[in-house]
Amino acid sequence: MAFDVEYDVVCIGGGGSGKSAAYTIATESDLSVCVLEKLENCGGSSIYAEGTCASESSEQAARPHPDYPGELPEGAHFPTHEEHVQRYIDYSHHRANVEVAKAFAYNSSETIDIYKGLGIEYTDVTIYAFDQPAELYTFHRPEGLGQHCQDVLERACVNAGVDIFTNTPAQELITEDGKIVGVVAQDADGNEMRIGAKAVVLATGGFGNNMEMVEKYSWIPNIHKTHYQSVPTQNTGDGVRMAEAVGAHLKDIGALMIIGCTDGRTLGSGINGAGYQPNLWVDTKGKRFCNEAVANSFADTGNTIAMRDDGIVFSVMDEDTVTRLESGTGSAVGLGDFIPIHKTMPTLRAEIEEALPDGAAFKADTIEGLAEAMGVDVETFKAVVEKYNEACDAGKDDEFMKPAKFLQPVRKAPFYATKQRPSILVSCGGIRINGNFQVTDKDYVAIPGLYAVGMEATGLFGDTYNLDVPGTANGFAHTSGRLAARHIISTLA
Repeated sequence: MAFDVEYDVVCIGGGGSGKSAAYTIATESDLSVCVLEKLENCGGSSIYAEGTCASESSEQAARPHPDYPGELPEGAHFPTHEEHVQRYIDYSHHRANVEVAKAFAYNSSETIDIYKGLGIEYTDVTIYAFDQPAELYTFHRPEGLGQHCQDVLERACVNAGVDIFTNTPAQELITEDGKIVGVVAQDADGNEMRIGAKAVVLATGGFGNNMEMVEKYSWIPNIHKTHYQSVPTQNTGDGVRMAEAVGAHLKDIGALMIIGCTDGRTLGSGINGAGYQPNLWVDTKGKRFCNEAVANSFADTGNTIAMRDDGIVFSVMDEDTVTRLESGTGSAVGLGDFIPIHKTMPTLRAEIEEALPDGAAFKADTIEGLAEAMGVDVETFKAVVEKYNEACDAGKDDEFMKPAKFLQPVRKAPFYATKQRPSILVSCGGIRINGNFQVTDKDYVAIPGLYAVGMEATGLFGDTYNLDVPGTANGFAHTSGRLAARHIISTLA
C-alpha cells in the first residue's frame, strides 16, 4: 500500500492527550511519531483546564493536609488510589469500566511528576467547590493553568523529536486485513495526504461542538435548540466518526460536560459570576424549580439548566445582592479560577447595563416590571418571590431545601436578572476501550493498532461529568495518552 509518508505512530489531535502520547513515544522509545492537529495551534480542551486530577501524588505527600481557605472540614484527606477508583464506580452507578478507572487512578500521580520535571510548579492541592464536601482532594492547580502546561508540553514534544502538523485534519483511518495501517489527512494546502502508521491514537476531544451528534447522543431533551458553545470549536466528533467507520463500538456515549453561563458572556465575566450564584432561579414560566445550591457543582448546574424545556433560566437579584457581589463579601460560591470564591465583581453593574439591550440581563424598579422584562407570567413570578422571601425570613426552605446560608431575599429595588443558558464544554467519552486504551468492537475485541484517549474514550463516566473527582478530564487526558503510548511501545518496539 502506497503512502506519502510513514510514521510508526500517528496521534490525531494536539491537545493534552495527543501530545502526552506523542511525548511518551518520543522519549521512551525509538519509534517515529507525529501529531496531526486540525487547527492552526495545538492545545485542545486542555488549554482551558485549571487543575489536574491525581491521587497519592508527590505534591499530596509533601503537604500535611489539603489546601483549603479557612478551617478544613472534618475528615478531609487526600484520597488513596482505591478511593479514587471507587468514586468513579459509585458516581457512574457502576457504568464505569473498572479496568480504565484503575489504569487512570493508579498512574495519575506520575502525570504530576512528569510536569514537575518539565518545570511546572503546583500552587495547591484541593477541591474545586469549597461548599461541596463530597469532592475528593485531587485537584492539583499548576502555575499558569492549562495554557501554560500545554505550551510547556508542546515545547517538550518538539525537543523530543515529535513532528507536529497543524492545519492538518485527519479524515479517515486506513485498514488492511482488519488492522489500522494509516490515516488519510488533509494538509495545510488542502491536499490529501496518506500517512502510513503501525498504530493510531485518537485524541480529538469528542463531539461537543457537533450539534448533530449532540442531538443524536445526548440524554438531555432539546439541548440542541437552546445551548451555545463556549469551547472549543475543534471538537466535532472526528474521532468518533473515524472509529465507528472501522467497527468501533460506541459505549455509554452521550455524557456532556455542561456549565450554566450568562447568555453570550464568558465564564470569568462579572455578570456570569453573579448569575451563577445560588440566587433565586426561575424558568421561563416564572416558576422556581430547584435548590439553587446546586451551583456548587458546575456539572450538576449545567444539567439542571439544560433540563428546562427551553434551556433558559433567570437568576434573580435585588439591589442588596448586587451590592454584596460588587463591593461587599463577594461570591458565595466559586467556579475555580473563573469565579474565585468570596471575591468581588467590581465591574458587575457596568456589565449588567451593557447586557440590557441584548436581553442577557434585565433591570426594573418593581417585581412586576422585572417579570415583564423577562417575559414571564407576572402573577406567577410575584407569588414565587413572595414565597421565597418568606423562606429567607424563616431561614428555612421547605420547598427545595436550600441551605439557610444561601437564602438571600429579593426585596430591595431595583431588581435584576440574568439569562443563564447551558454551555457545552466537552463531551465525555463514547469510543469503547479496554484497560490498555485499545479501541474495541461490539464484542470487546481490540481493533489492532487503534487507541482512544482523553475525552474520546469511554470508561470513567455514566451520564454526567464527575466533579466529585475534580480535575478528572485534564488528568485523564494526560495519563491515558501516556498509558496508550506505553502499550504501543510494548507491542511495536
